[in-house]
Amino acid sequence: MYRHRRERKNYEDRYDRFTVEAARRGMSYYEKFYDDFKKKLPKDEKIDRPGNAFLLNVFYMETVGNELLKRYENREQQISDWTARDEAKDELIANARLSDEPSCQHCGKEGLRIIDKSLMQSKDNAKHDDPEEVLFMLRCTHCDKNSAFWSDGTAWETRPTLCPKCSSEVTHKTTKTKQAITFTYSCTSCGHTYKDKIDLHNKKAKADPDFVKDRVRFCLHDAEFRDRLFKMRHDFIEMAKLGKEFKEREDNKHVYDAIRQMKKPKIAELSEILAPALSEAGYIEFSLDKPNIGKDVFVGFSCLDSKSERSDYDSEKTLKKTVVKALVDTNWRLMSDGISYRLGYLSGRLRAYEREDDLKRLLQKASA
Repeated sequence: MYRHRRERKNYEDRYDRFTVEAARRGMSYYEKFYDDFKKKLPKDEKIDRPGNAFLLNVFYMETVGNELLKRYENREQQISDWTARDEAKDELIANARLSDEPSCQHCGKEGLRIIDKSLMQSKDNAKHDDPEEVLFMLRCTHCDKNSAFWSDGTAWETRPTLCPKCSSEVTHKTTKTKQAITFTYSCTSCGHTYKDKIDLHNKKAKADPDFVKDRVRFCLHDAEFRDRLFKMRHDFIEMAKLGKEFKEREDNKHVYDAIRQMKKPKIAELSEILAPALSEAGYIEFSLDKPNIGKDVFVGFSCLDSKSERSDYDSEKTLKKTVVKALVDTNWRLMSDGISYRLGYLSGRLRAYEREDDLKRLLQKASA
């Protein structure tokens, strides 16, 4: 038997009421803005003129539309979370067991019978989101009085009511009628008295004549209206991206100018750039491998060191320096794995940077 878990409709109604309430608050701001905006228009200007309609749509999305879409997208997840939370509470209660058989808090005898289990926070200073624990209510078969224990066997202690004036413990007297229960509190220290009242009348929730209509509208049951909101949100997001991109290009105009001016040699032109530079540095028989073309383009190369007196280390270092210098104003770079050397035979790999973002990072790294 479920104690916390409810039918799905219960969660749907709860979520949709929150949605409708939030939408109504947003609409009050939008409608005020709309009326004020309309009053300020010149007499010969219509409210539905493209520029005016655009501004109204922006304000509508900010005050109402975006929140409606967000709640529409999160609805199933929130209902699932509520359901799972309440099922977990019911499972916790169902599986709870007392660690030891307690004795009656009134007569001290054993043989208590469990009459109820409920969830409560056991700490006096517990916060709203602190975990709840199972409290067992047991009835004594001897004195017929109730005792309460936590699952670890600790007795539940009632929290004393304190006087709001002097913080001393108060006594209370209960008076019950058909209409209400009245608690009269008296402080034993300062004599202060006050009353609390619980109304026993079954107050029916005030009818909301517009809820059904507003639910269809604000919970986006209307597919045409829903699609229009999604399109508006998408368009505004794209416009914001364009605006951000435009500003970024303005702020980094020198970088994009440099990208346009950068040399972007084709693979065949690499030999024309590198062979003369390497020859001058003492490297011969420069050749390119077959390119590896995928998301990026990689080309292997090789050459021979014509200077037999040059050490392995110096040969690698000089070749690397020569290649890097020759390609510095192009979109080609030596790969990070560097140069491989074996008996005067040297090889390496080059990578072409073609995408604008890659070229931008390349220039920014070079200027750092």
